[in-house]
Amino acid sequence: MFSSGTLRELGAISGILPSSMAAKVKLKLRHVLFLVILVAGIVPLVVTTLVLVNPNYDILKIQEQTDLTRTAEQVSRRLDDELSRARQEMELLGRALVAQSDARDLTQARSGEGDLPPVLRRPWVTRFLEDFVSEHTDWLAMVVMDAGGRGPNFVREALPVPVLQAVTEGFREAADSGEAQYRFVILPDRGGPAVVLALPVLVPESGEVGLVLQAALQPRQLVQDLGPGSQRSDELTMLVDRRGLPLWSSGGAPEAEQALLESPVLRGFRQRPMALTEVYEATVGGETEEMIGIVSPIGETGWGVVVQKSASAAFVTARRILWTVLISSGVSLLLALALAYVAASWIGQPVQRLARTTHAIAEGDFQSRVETKDLRFELADLASDFNAMGGYLQSYFGKLQHAAQVNRELFIGSLRAFTAAIDAKDPYTRGHSERVAMMSRHIARYMGQSEDFQNRLWIAALMHDVGKIGVEDRILCKGGVLTAEEYEQMKLHTVIGAEIMAPIEALKEAIPVIRWHHECWNGRGYPDGLKGEQIPLMARIVGVADTFDAITTNRPYQKAYDLEYAVETITKLTGARFDAKIVTAFLRAVDQGEYPSTVRTRAQRQAEEPKIAAV
Repeated sequence: MFSSGTLRELGAISGILPSSMAAKVKLKLRHVLFLVILVAGIVPLVVTTLVLVNPNYDILKIQEQTDLTRTAEQVSRRLDDELSRARQEMELLGRALVAQSDARDLTQARSGEGDLPPVLRRPWVTRFLEDFVSEHTDWLAMVVMDAGGRGPNFVREALPVPVLQAVTEGFREAADSGEAQYRFVILPDRGGPAVVLALPVLVPESGEVGLVLQAALQPRQLVQDLGPGSQRSDELTMLVDRRGLPLWSSGGAPEAEQALLESPVLRGFRQRPMALTEVYEATVGGETEEMIGIVSPIGETGWGVVVQKSASAAFVTARRILWTVLISSGVSLLLALALAYVAASWIGQPVQRLARTTHAIAEGDFQSRVETKDLRFELADLASDFNAMGGYLQSYFGKLQHAAQVNRELFIGSLRAFTAAIDAKDPYTRGHSERVAMMSRHIARYMGQSEDFQNRLWIAALMHDVGKIGVEDRILCKGGVLTAEEYEQMKLHTVIGAEIMAPIEALKEAIPVIRWHHECWNGRGYPDGLKGEQIPLMARIVGVADTFDAITTNRPYQKAYDLEYAVETITKLTGARFDAKIVTAFLRAVDQGEYPSTVRTRAQRQAEEPKIAAV
């Protein structure tokens, strides 16, 4: 295995012999065997550590990011629910008041004519406002106004000027626009936040604003989630408006707040009001460090909850596990060192030969054989049996590699031929399955999924429309919009495809994709109405890729749209039809040009139109 010169050098380096004597004294066999066994133990340990630690560390980092994202989503959802409940309660009161009013009285009030509508002069209205505000401790005031700005109110205590100003502005905008208006103010005396909601109530007969209900409330959930002391010192949470401007924060350092306002995650929120996660560098306290930023939109108001945390704090658990693995590897290395020394001191040359051959075969050299010369007793039999085993492994491994390659090529070729035959039934969808499979792989890669996951997803996506083989050709090839009955039959292709694939064990992972790639995040898809995380991840990814290809290719009922239109459409459907995390990965793939060559951008399409017209 080593030349005599190399052995002398190893002996000198390892400290077994002084360097001055290494060239003169012949090394003992146990020392050489010690080094061989030691190396054979170290290499797998190091390789295993490198192969396993880094991916697991990345998985832990992703999990930490997911937990932080879930925190932001929970805060935004709780606040959204609280404000939504307040608006619904006001809507019930407003509808009741309008139902008991004369439309002419409300119309005259809007023009400034006539007295206060009779319904607002009734004593029970004022008593109801007083009782309602008294029972809801987080409500500061409630006002009912006609369109002219008059009406009863109940105020728990004197409202500060910022709240009165927000009430005035909210009334004007709600009366003019006919839509609910939200205002965020800071209470000077309490030092806390308040939300002013102005809700217009329309007159059914005319569709005009008849009444405007206003409420000033201090959401308990907002104070609990964003108030001082609600967050850890290494975490900053902020409430921002639709323009990305700060409304309220948990009280972090000014430099940290400024870094968050200038972060990529807020820039992305200003461009697209959707859930986003970004990792970026920021300077806080004179030091530049990596930060994780997450924004989660509040559907009721259009505001967003933004969370920022230093990566060093977020990934402390992952680093602790990494160090634990490294220390464990070090201890294992010391144990391997001791075992190698004992084994090398006890075993002689025959085992050294066997060890050399064993390592060679373990590394894939199936042609290696043990030299049987001078071997005696059981070692001779062991060497002969080992050589026979090596020959068998060499022959078997070669056949196995060849068979595996042939089977894979046959399997992939069969799938492609099958899906191509299905796509060929409809001239408008030729190549559709291949494009959806390719786009699904791109999305999975930008989600950080493994190569194995991407390969399995590619096969499942390739088969996603297999059920169309059971749909009548007259429906598939129809040149116009399908009737309701035809559409219901078309929808059955998901169920048909799943039933076709059910007996095939090798393709069982594709069945959820085939059956559920038309399910929607909000539960309004088909065939089973699955919702949210109930829909398998692969099916959610294929759903986005399938929609993208449908928009960007010619169909009997529409011409192919350009890339920008497809991106805008899919972005608008985020949270309703599609998972925001998958849409984020889709947008990153598109930004990097990862989409079929058949897709045309708006600029390309405009450049091609004159040529088409000329022809």
